[in-house]
Amino acid sequence: MEAGGDFAIQADSRYDRPQQILPYGLSSRAEEGRQAVMLGGYCAGLASGQETELQEGEVRLYSAGGAEILLLNSGRVVINGQVFEPKGEA
Repeated sequence: MEAGGDFAIQADSRYDRPQQILPYGLSSRAEEGRQAVMLGGYCAGLASGQETELQEGEVRLYSAGGAEILLLNSGRVVINGQVFEPKGEA
């Protein structure tokens, strides 16, 4: 998968449009100024801020525009503030 646009990373060398290592079905374009982890010329990830709101095992997917999906240990899914209960619980 090639990164689009003018994506570049400056490390010991400059990497213009490096391939990103991401799970299947996920694509991303980071905000400028984020720190990246480079492995053999591939962008393996970006450093994120410390998540103080999440418990171990929980996941937060978010965009710069404010969209957010939370996958909670309780089985609940929260999409932009709307809570969805686990299957079989209502």
